[in-house]
Amino acid sequence: MVDAGQRTTAEGVYALGDVSTSVPLKHVANREAEVASYNLLHPEDPMETDLSAVPAAIFTDPRIAAVGRTSQQCRDQGIDHVESVQPYSGTAYGWALEDTTGFCKVLAERGTGRLLGAHIMGPQAATLIQPLVVALSCGIDARTLANTPFWIHPALTEVVENALLGLGRAGPHAEV
Repeated sequence: MVDAGQRTTAEGVYALGDVSTSVPLKHVANREAEVASYNLLHPEDPMETDLSAVPAAIFTDPRIAAVGRTSQQCRDQGIDHVESVQPYSGTAYGWALEDTTGFCKVLAERGTGRLLGAHIMGPQAATLIQPLVVALSCGIDARTLANTPFWIHPALTEVVENALLGLGRAGPHAEV
């Protein structure tokens, strides 16, 4: 068994990667290595690996990226949520790409705006998911992420911005 500090049940033995996690991705193993290394050097002040907002990407055509919960998981867990889907073609850059299939979908808790998950399919999906990973990791709600930073125009990141803004238009009670 391996705990969040990458310590095994064997005294003085640490583990990382596929043998230690339910999320066998290289970037997770990289973080686990950082945590194990730190904990070996600083046993009096241990760190833990946080797997609450691990992104994943599939480098196919089209590219796919995701972080957090799916709509089905929200329903199964009884989470009252709102969703917004923004097609790439609804932004200037997506229109210029002549992309007709790409989209960004975001999910947030109704009322609080707490981000629950995001899914992107299309060009640069793995890059576009990153602001949403940061928001989930740092507890930044959808409204704050949509309205606080400037979003460059025209840039493909506007698909993320517009999906976040769409959460407020996701229904008469969508107070995100």
